[in-house]
Amino acid sequence: MAVFCGCCASLVTGCYGCHGRDHSEKKEPTKLTERLWFIFVMLVCFTSMTNMFFWLSAANDSAYFNRDLAEMTGMWWRYYIFFMALSCALCCYAILLLFFAFLHIACRQQLNLHGVHKVGIVLDLSLSVAMLVFPCTVLNFSSLWHYVPQLLKFVGPFAHLIGVIIMTSLSWFVAGGMGTLQRRGVPVRDVALWYFIGLVGLYISPVFIQSPCLLKYDQLPAKPLLYAHRGAEELAPENTPIAFEIALDLYDVHGIDTDVRISYDGVPYIMHDVTLGRTTNVADMFPDRYDEKSDSFTLEELKQLNAGSWFIKINPYGTTDQLTEDEIILFRKQKIPTLHETLTLILERNKTMLFDVWPPTDETHPYFVEWLNVTLEAILDTGVDLDDVDYLSSNNGTYYTFSINTFDKRRVLTTYNDVDFSHIRNNATLNISTNVWTVQEEWMLSLFWCAGTTSISTSSCQTLQPVKAPAWQLSPIHYLVMWILFDVVSCVWVLIIFIIQISRKKRRLQQHGEEPPERYNYRHFMALEELSKNQKPVIL
Repeated sequence: MAVFCGCCASLVTGCYGCHGRDHSEKKEPTKLTERLWFIFVMLVCFTSMTNMFFWLSAANDSAYFNRDLAEMTGMWWRYYIFFMALSCALCCYAILLLFFAFLHIACRQQLNLHGVHKVGIVLDLSLSVAMLVFPCTVLNFSSLWHYVPQLLKFVGPFAHLIGVIIMTSLSWFVAGGMGTLQRRGVPVRDVALWYFIGLVGLYISPVFIQSPCLLKYDQLPAKPLLYAHRGAEELAPENTPIAFEIALDLYDVHGIDTDVRISYDGVPYIMHDVTLGRTTNVADMFPDRYDEKSDSFTLEELKQLNAGSWFIKINPYGTTDQLTEDEIILFRKQKIPTLHETLTLILERNKTMLFDVWPPTDETHPYFVEWLNVTLEAILDTGVDLDDVDYLSSNNGTYYTFSINTFDKRRVLTTYNDVDFSHIRNNATLNISTNVWTVQEEWMLSLFWCAGTTSISTSSCQTLQPVKAPAWQLSPIHYLVMWILFDVVSCVWVLIIFIIQISRKKRRLQQHGEEPPERYNYRHFMALEELSKNQKPVIL
């Protein structure tokens, strides 16, 4: 056993301090600076875990993150995967260092963080903080932060249970270190105090967990209807006829959610971006007008552009490798469709349509005032009744959301995915259907499904359409039972561990000819350790 403990001490000392067995046998107290480094490692561990959780939660907007960063750098790349991998690596490094630090404490070894690790942990903290600040300050992507509380609501019940298991497992080290770690320089009293405070806080944390997936099984709403956002844009060039056809025919979505602008000659056409550079070959066809707004082009000029080749060249979602030669040729032939062409394609399949109309912002545009009339004319020309057309201004008045209700008589209110779940339920009481955009991840679909959302707009129709049930759903009563059961078992286990460890200390004290004090406290533990250090073993 002694040999095993010695090997374990040598191992953890080598990993944490990069020292060998000789150093692991040193019994000097831990220096104050090393205790501060230990606290710093815990701080970095928490920061890196927060950073990793942030990037995990932001996966829903990974495509937009890649797009905006590509526009800033001029080079398209899957930046999100790099940031996600880096955050995981930083978190794993900090957790491993903290793990070896606790093993040092358990083996009663002097903490002595190696200089390389000190540089590494400072770099870890710097990168983690920079990665948390970067989306907000450089890309103005502060909206990514609202995914953090949403993901917490999704994983909260399970995070509580996992946290209880981890804290319960640490009880052996905390109880076993009482009276020994303080002599090594670690403030045991503070560690034990914060351990119990954290444990009690963890026990009562479910009081603050409010997940929409905690509802009775017979109260689960119907699955939200799916609108294909810009068509099946992860599988085909966005806002092109082929993207709409794939979403409608292959994945049977409820409708299409897209964007409409007004050409210089008064024809509504399908386009999201203000300019044409990202999704067309305007740089080749009109090099002098590359940076001009798309609504400064006439329809004839827009029809000269290729709207599909960029998708094959850039492969923004990593899906073009699965295309056949015929499909690649078809994608390369895509043109910018008009509103009339798109709506006709959709109505032929008895589907519906949501679209945002972006009025011209330049007062010199010929249809700066008449944009609404030409939009309604294009809609009515397809045979849609005026009574089946609803439109509503956005909160800031920059665009107007239209819904075609020929095959869907609901009154639809579209909102971004940062909407509070209570607003969705309030809309339902007013007979208003809420459409949430954009929802790309299954965990987000599960949240809005349980919250009662009637429809969502998604770019991942191929992923979300086959989903038949939320990722998880738990009755509040069942979760209450699990909560109480885990907490009670954990509490009993922690008490047993502390009793066992204290009893072991008492027996060791009695073996050295001392009676255990009536009140066994830290001072007696420390006295016992000093005695055991100076006492030579007796061989019978």
